[in-house]
Amino acid sequence: MNFIFERKINYYETDRMGVVHHSNYIRFLEEARCQMLDTNDMPYSAFEEQGVMIPVLSVNCDYKSHVTFDDVITIKPFVKEFNGVRLTMGYHITNKNTSNLVLVGETKHCFTDFNLKPVRLQKQIPDFYDKFANLKLDE
Repeated sequence: MNFIFERKINYYETDRMGVVHHSNYIRFLEEARCQMLDTNDMPYSAFEEQGVMIPVLSVNCDYKSHVTFDDVITIKPFVKEFNGVRLTMGYHITNKNTSNLVLVGETKHCFTDFNLKPVRLQKQIPDFYDKFANLKLDE
């Protein structure tokens, strides 16, 4: 899988220094992750229709450089680990105009029912399990 998500930075996402506020990057990661799921015919809404949630367990971001209003970033999400109960996603964010690496990140998730009890994706939604298992694990 070689999915790339692209977005333009909005003015309201910047802080008084004119750079994107660090908290916005977590939203950007989620946007890219959800779009990656959509592109692979696994929209988040379909998980919920099948009674599955994908809560975030942890987020780790290493900020390498900054971006400002009107910059365009590319986000490359990729599956680092997947076992059907847990999922670890990696991310590389790059400034499209300068090619500077902006962020290296990781989010950890688990698959749960609506009561936040862990579920096995292979049992709950076997075709989504197969799609995840077939995604190339790469950076």
